Amino acid sequence: MDLRKSTIKGTGWSILSQAFRLTSRIVVVAILARLLTPDDFGLIAMVTVVTNLLLVLNDAGIPSAIIQKPDLSEDQISSSFWLNILIGIAISLVFVALAPLIALFYGEDRLLTIALVLSPMFFIASFGMVQFGLLSKRIDFRPIAISEIAAAAVAGTTAIVLALLGAGVWSLVFQVLAASFILALFLWFKCEWKPSLHFRWSETRGIVSFGLYLTGFQFVNYFNRNLDNLLIGRFLGSELLGFYDIAYKILLFPLQNISAVIGRVMFPALSTIQDDEVRMREAYMNVTRYIAFISFPIVTMIIVLAPEFTRVVLGDQWERSIQIIQTLAVVALVQSIASTVGWLYLSKGKTNILFLWGIITAVVYTAAFVIGLHWSIEGVAAAYAIANVLLLYPAFAIPFRFINLGFLHFIRGLSLVVLATAIMGAAAFGIRYLLADVVVVSDVVTLVAGAAVAVVIYIGLIYWFDRKLVLEIISLFKALREK
Repeated sequence: MDLRKSTIKGTGWSILSQAFRLTSRIVVVAILARLLTPDDFGLIAMVTVVTNLLLVLNDAGIPSAIIQKPDLSEDQISSSFWLNILIGIAISLVFVALAPLIALFYGEDRLLTIALVLSPMFFIASFGMVQFGLLSKRIDFRPIAISEIAAAAVAGTTAIVLALLGAGVWSLVFQVLAASFILALFLWFKCEWKPSLHFRWSETRGIVSFGLYLTGFQFVNYFNRNLDNLLIGRFLGSELLGFYDIAYKILLFPLQNISAVIGRVMFPALSTIQDDEVRMREAYMNVTRYIAFISFPIVTMIIVLAPEFTRVVLGDQWERSIQIIQTLAVVALVQSIASTVGWLYLSKGKTNILFLWGIITAVVYTAAFVIGLHWSIEGVAAAYAIANVLLLYPAFAIPFRFINLGFLHFIRGLSLVVLATAIMGAAAFGIRYLLADVVVVSDVVTLVAGAAVAVVIYIGLIYWFDRKLVLEIISLFKALREK
């Protein structure tokens, strides 16, 4: 199978997996939001700040190094697997040691037991990491998709059942554990490769050198993405963190994953043509246009229809999250495209520069969050949005040098999508105003009618402005269906 066909097939399975996981995530969060309290969500968010950080270290960049390195021996792969297991054990023990400090930092005794129960997840996760890297390297995403769908289904069902039984925050705790266990189990059995008992440190040096810079960036990037939760939990309390966190879960996380799901396939695909600058530039430009075509109108509709969306999907008790959702939509708009530059850093092996860029963004985000904290969770969200806008140009300009792509040329490639989105947003706002403020209909009617009209207008405008883009996307969907 040639690169284009394997990429399309891999993208199809990756989209299927991500669509199921994002849909199930929204459904499960919506159900749990009615069964649990903001305090329950706030407690798990406090611990998640630390667990997700340690999961970055648990990875150690080994799966990505396996994808990027062209020739690896069987012994190198086995050594990498056992190194990942040792790292998983070490991080589980570190998390146990950190549990009392987490509880002390937040001033919340319940976090001690929660952290101790979650500690095995790092050791469990390490059993599937090399398998994930090997499957991704071959752009074979069918077994990965099956594994992720199974993990999401089992974890979501577990959380809902426990919440109905009155388990409270423990329904969220066991959701995390179930997801880790099922994913590792399925990846182990779906990948035909199995490790030998061979281990030699010298055989992992090339992989570790690539992975260390990547891990450093992921560590800093995680700090960037979670410092807001850390500061809100510490200074404003679990309830306000619950309002902020659910806005992030509903909006920012799913939209970031529109580019992430494609990036899982684009990284190994671009790695195979890393020496062909012209092909890389063309592939990158095309794919980012496809992402903008999807993400830009979604963000705009959420900005306009956030009040109705929040009341219908989450309930009236989450009204304070409305402004947070609308503000974080600016962040989602930027990051849905900006996150794609990671493909260029990784496929070109420039993880050292990526790490330095991560440090710069960490300084900017830290200053923004500390300043925004003075205006509660609304101020933090606004500061996050402003920081993303300020970093927009250098975030693109630096990696674009690797493939000789001009920033203005890139912007011109997205201009028609931006124009269609802006007109659609204005039309959606007009429909919402007429239905909600003039006719005074229910939130459900306003939400459904506003979204439907916005979609029709957007598709019509895109077809009028950029028919070539529409025909390309239709062609891709036909190819995905065939695969």
